[in-house]
Amino acid sequence: MPRMIPPPVLPACLARDAWWLDSPPPGTATPAPDLPRRGPGRVVGLLVLIVLGDALFYGQRPGLSLVLYAAAVFAVTLTVAPRGAEWRRPALLLAVAALPVIDHAQPLAVLFLLAGLLVAIVWARRPSDLAAGVLGLLRHLPLAGPRALMAGIRQRGLRRGWPRPAALWRGWALPLGGTLILIALLSEANPILSGWLNALRLPDVDLGALLRRVMFWAGLALVVWPLLLPAPPRALPALPRLRGTGFTAEAVRRALILFNAALLLQTGLDAVYLWGGAALPPGMSAAEYAHRGAYPLLATALLAGAFALAARPFLAEQRFLRPLMALWLGQNIALTLSALLRLDHYVALYGLTYLRAYAAIWMGLVALGLGLTFWQIWRGRSNRWLLMRCTGLGLTTLYACCFVNFAAVVARVNLSRSMVDLEYTCGLGPMAAAEMARAPLGRLCVTEGPQIADWREWGFRGWRVSRYIGVAPGYMGWADENPRGR
Repeated sequence: MPRMIPPPVLPACLARDAWWLDSPPPGTATPAPDLPRRGPGRVVGLLVLIVLGDALFYGQRPGLSLVLYAAAVFAVTLTVAPRGAEWRRPALLLAVAALPVIDHAQPLAVLFLLAGLLVAIVWARRPSDLAAGVLGLLRHLPLAGPRALMAGIRQRGLRRGWPRPAALWRGWALPLGGTLILIALLSEANPILSGWLNALRLPDVDLGALLRRVMFWAGLALVVWPLLLPAPPRALPALPRLRGTGFTAEAVRRALILFNAALLLQTGLDAVYLWGGAALPPGMSAAEYAHRGAYPLLATALLAGAFALAARPFLAEQRFLRPLMALWLGQNIALTLSALLRLDHYVALYGLTYLRAYAAIWMGLVALGLGLTFWQIWRGRSNRWLLMRCTGLGLTTLYACCFVNFAAVVARVNLSRSMVDLEYTCGLGPMAAAEMARAPLGRLCVTEGPQIADWREWGFRGWRVSRYIGVAPGYMGWADENPRGR
């Protein structure tokens, strides 16, 4: 058996002094680690945003203040961003996202403003990786503020050698206690010093109000601070492939034949009773026929879209599958339009509500989504193509809805009918006050218009309604009590 020779041992002095062997050759630049830039800029920016947030929000209703604060946050993030950061197009995006809040500060409009602010911040930092940057910032937001606070306290304590509480007490108890005793003795011997001490008065402080304000500052700091820190990007999750698990081409063909036959029966009945105006069976009213079918037919159309995506991989295996799928989607589009017509008949009988207005918009979106699904299957587009188009369609619709005064629309439709549910119509809120002022029946409702007590609460929709009802003659709800606007 050969004897193992141990490797030579490097002398300790040579191992200690030969560190230069691992260093890069001269002229080679050592890459700097990609660390967040440190300095007082973020801390100063945070303090500015806290002071501005206190001035804009504390004790005030949100309105135009939300837009101003979002612009300030974006401006501060630009001051701490790397040099050469893109800001023009992100600023334009933020301005577009702020328009719904300028019109009326409602939850949907605030969501668009927050989404626009987050996308604008990421776009200014990493324009080439926008989607991953936004996802990373969303994952970074919830706990980044508390984590950064605790990490900063630990790092500063270790770097500056902060003493423990027991050591701090032992080191300062004697100096502070002795100084207080000395001042007390000197005040007894010196009338001038005693007069100064007697003149000191502690201000009357509402501790509850002070605590609430400090909590507001702390919460604002924890929310804003993560926006000033660069968040690591996160890779987008891969879209799940809609495989035909449990499906076969033959099963899809049989299902499409049976599904089309069932929908053909429903479409024929709608064509006779709903579109053709035939007399309904005894014991069934038009309202019952319209109400019972609207929402179940909408659910059927949604399930049809899901089935079309799941069956898509099998459409090329048999000749007649693609035409059967086209017929299936076409019948579901007609089904959605039929549900929309049922809802219209029901509104004509019983009036319009918020829920019925939202349902009508949703039915239109479902019909358009089924049309996009038909085009995707017919042209062989990917599921990602369909997802992006449907997402864009939904976001565009929601953005447009931010500028619609649904309270005024509902009031206008209901007040134009012969039978009006005044209890519901009068409770539509201040944004319907203008429609109440236009209709003689609506003036029976005591509805106050929007109250804009401060410029920070200003909104274009509320300002427009308040100006109209301020000049509306004979309005019983608001104009008689506020003659200044006449």
